[in-house]
Amino acid sequence: MFVFVPQNASYVEREDPDLPVCVEQTVLVWIPLGFLWLCSPWNLMSLCRRSRANTKHRTKLYLCKQIVVLLLFLTAIGGLIITLLEDFGPNSSGEKISAVYYTNPVLFTVTWILVLLCQEGVRRKERAVDSASLFLFWLLLVLCDIFPFQTLLREALKQGEVRDVPRFSLFYTSFGLEVIALILSALADIHPEAKELVKKNPETGAAFLSRITFNWIN
Repeated sequence: MFVFVPQNASYVEREDPDLPVCVEQTVLVWIPLGFLWLCSPWNLMSLCRRSRANTKHRTKLYLCKQIVVLLLFLTAIGGLIITLLEDFGPNSSGEKISAVYYTNPVLFTVTWILVLLCQEGVRRKERAVDSASLFLFWLLLVLCDIFPFQTLLREALKQGEVRDVPRFSLFYTSFGLEVIALILSALADIHPEAKELVKKNPETGAAFLSRITFNWIN
């Protein structure tokens, strides 16, 4: 998610060292997004096949994943709206807004649409778990966001107030949603029919679990 850090002091000069703000707003954003964009073709291939989508197996877990990503999409749109209001709104200060406050929300908006499509692609492959690339994307995203997480919190505690409440709130909302998405991505999405089959035939269940592991790795 986009990051707002009010203080731009060097991480070497600070009593509590932080990464430079420019790194948190660029490199730590590009790493997980770039990883997803490179790996997404494998998850999107099933959407290009001329086969009827299986609408019966839209499980609760799948719907929860899609809802979480839709909420993240809304936070990205919210960040872009905040920047537009600051730049062109009636209370505009006239100061030039940093380009990162435009580029990051746009990048995330496109990324969340891509994640929605990737999750649908995984569902059409009838996998019980997310692909490894999606899980690693969520893991990378959460790990990279830990740095701005602690930076924003430290600045707020040091100053005794939050200078940019809208962006502060959007960032922590997004971070919470990303953690939820990571947890959901790690859960197996086994259909009720498959559960009944496993109970009736343990040998089939063992083969089914083996197929889950193979699909996740690939």
